[in-house]
Amino acid sequence: MNKIQLPENEYHRLKVLYEYQILDTGSEEIFDDLVQLAADLCETPIAWISLVDAEREWFKSKVGLTRSEVPRNVGFGSYTILQNEILIIPDTLQEGRFVNNPLVTSEPYLRFYAGVPLINSSGVALGCLCVMDFVPRNLSAKEQTALKYISKQVILNIELNFKKKSDNSRIRDLTQAIPIPLMIFRVSDGLILYANSELMQTFQLSYEELCNTKIADLYNEISELNSLIETLSSNGYLHGQEILFKRKDGSFIWAITSLQYLSFNQDIVILIVFYDITKRKHTETQLREQNEFLQSIFQNIPLMIALNDTNGKILWVNQNLELTLGWNLQDFQTYNVFAELYPNPEDRQSVIDFIQSAQPVWKDFRNHLRDGRILDTSWTNVRLPKGETLGIGQDITARKQTEQALKAQAEREQLMRTIAQRIRQSLNLQDILNATVKEVRDLLQVDRVVVYQFAPDMSGKIVAESVVAGWTVALGIEIEDMCFQSGAGLQYHQGRKRAISNIYTAGLSDCHLNLLAQFEVKANLVVPILLESNGESSGSGLWGLLIAHQCSEPREWEENQLDLLDQLTVQIAIAIQQSSIFQQAQIEIEQRQKAEVQLRSALAEKEVLLKEVHHRVKNNLQIVSSLLQLQSHTTKDTEVIKALRESQNRIESISLIHKNLYTSPNIGQLDIFEYINNLTSSLLTSYQIVPDKIILETQIDSVKLNVDEAIACGLVVNELISNAIKHAFPNQQQGLIIIKLHKLDNNIELVVQDNGIGLPEGLDWKNTNSLGLSLVYDLVTEQLEGNITVERNQGTLFHIQFPQLT
Repeated sequence: MNKIQLPENEYHRLKVLYEYQILDTGSEEIFDDLVQLAADLCETPIAWISLVDAEREWFKSKVGLTRSEVPRNVGFGSYTILQNEILIIPDTLQEGRFVNNPLVTSEPYLRFYAGVPLINSSGVALGCLCVMDFVPRNLSAKEQTALKYISKQVILNIELNFKKKSDNSRIRDLTQAIPIPLMIFRVSDGLILYANSELMQTFQLSYEELCNTKIADLYNEISELNSLIETLSSNGYLHGQEILFKRKDGSFIWAITSLQYLSFNQDIVILIVFYDITKRKHTETQLREQNEFLQSIFQNIPLMIALNDTNGKILWVNQNLELTLGWNLQDFQTYNVFAELYPNPEDRQSVIDFIQSAQPVWKDFRNHLRDGRILDTSWTNVRLPKGETLGIGQDITARKQTEQALKAQAEREQLMRTIAQRIRQSLNLQDILNATVKEVRDLLQVDRVVVYQFAPDMSGKIVAESVVAGWTVALGIEIEDMCFQSGAGLQYHQGRKRAISNIYTAGLSDCHLNLLAQFEVKANLVVPILLESNGESSGSGLWGLLIAHQCSEPREWEENQLDLLDQLTVQIAIAIQQSSIFQQAQIEIEQRQKAEVQLRSALAEKEVLLKEVHHRVKNNLQIVSSLLQLQSHTTKDTEVIKALRESQNRIESISLIHKNLYTSPNIGQLDIFEYINNLTSSLLTSYQIVPDKIILETQIDSVKLNVDEAIACGLVVNELISNAIKHAFPNQQQGLIIIKLHKLDNNIELVVQDNGIGLPEGLDWKNTNSLGLSLVYDLVTEQLEGNITVERNQGTLFHIQFPQLT
């Protein structure tokens, strides 16, 4: 048996290990779960968490082993703690240190070992997490990473348990030093487990009396205690609770308490901290009695009344003010209610200045209520003999709404006259629409107003727009709205108008929300533009929509604003019907719609057929690839195996195209960006490239190619990348391969570059026995009808350019 080597800090290491007080402790579920996880992830029959003592290696948790410890000179942990990283012994019989080890030569006959040292936050190795097997083997990089991660969780839980033990030992010393009453009681039965001297003095309790006292014995109302515990269970903690307690002599004490769930000596407990407010409560009672007379006088007056002291602090408010503004007296005294009523700092300061001035005049203010409503109020001040100020206010919202309604009605009438005059003066529909959206945006003070025109298939575009600078311009954008195309616009056919204050709470469909989010819309008004049908049919036809957008924030709309848009759509409909150009366009769209329906049906059938073809081709190519893979296993000739693998890669590159095509929504076009990324990843895997050995960078535009171009381009990339992997970086040297693909006008530019040793001097790559390079040249010049050049400066660069076919 080899003599074990001790760490240089062995004395300090053992001292730290003993401080954790973990040796010879019972099993714990968390450690059992972690060691089982290590065995499952690494697929080994044996795993353990061990701590290396002075003369032994003790197992805290184990899988596949019955013994609880082994001598230190036998255990593998003595070697593992000398490491900073994972120690792996693929075959113990090939390692001189372990050939004669009893764990190798007898039960459990270990042939493989991998262990990670358990290093605490101070850098001291306490033991190890290890996995073992009965046969020689190794761990993959992924398994090594997982084992290291689990070891970190083990040491984290060891340190967490140590911290809990330390905290419990200090809690008594800390609580005795706190100069305020506190106690700890057990949740299960309410028994008080601990109280400091301040609490016992406050409640006139001795230590003997405390031993059998329950928390319920100190509460005046047991139902209040149960309610507090229920609330605490939901929140985890409670602060600022005013509670009435009783002493053993029957006297009462008021206190503000804070409650917190804790773990104390393996019990779930509640910590209560007390602040005696009995004197304050007595003072409040006296003040309340003094104010009752004043309250009785002003409580039922149908005005809002507030009493302010000389510093502007609110001393009292009447019931009418509380009901109107939604804030009670306690709110005014404990919160900054003015900041809620007047969010704008300038408006808030104006109110404060008015109160402090105590001017006996009426002044109007706008109040923001809790439910989001805006309330208009008017206030005046009365200076009292002792310097206090009595504020008297009234709700003038109805009066303000009437004034605003009259003003809005006048503005609407003026706008209607303006639009009607433009319609009479001009038959240019675009000019009328442009003027309308601008006038409406100015009047409603919104961020965007548009006229949206439907096509016969219920797609459409913005034909007129007025938008505030900084928001997305939607004019002229073709909109494919699947909601309308699936029938969601039927209600607009029936003349439905919509005022949406918040699109995210209006129950809109996902497709509708996505469309509105594209243009940053938060709220909108939508009114259909209906045209009277001509001829024998009766009713109206949906031409489009007049829409107002609020983009900055949600907005509550007024009924008259929706009515304004409704009246304007009548004027717009008149202008549309006066336009003979539009009538002719409508006839052409109806004819085109019939042709589009037939074409879409034919394309749908063709798309199904093509997808099935691509699917079958992909499956057949995969069968061929699998046959080549099987064939490579039947021969030991490296050249044959290499040729089979290269053929397999070529087939895989074609198969990948057909796979992407039958899963693509566009059956005739392939996104070359996704295809090349998948192809290169497959090649690196095929050639078993070690991570970070050969770095592959791609700079590829999202370009659509047809099937023929995609196959040819994929084969070219396959051959060039394969050649670079095989020949550019001999002797396992590191390297870089770059693929660039960009669209230049109607051409595609493809660049494949490496920083390897380059092509051999004097090689005529256009006329060579290399199948790969010959195939590249033929594919580029004949199938892609492009050209290819090669640069040999610091590696090899193939520059290919070919036309993009549609």
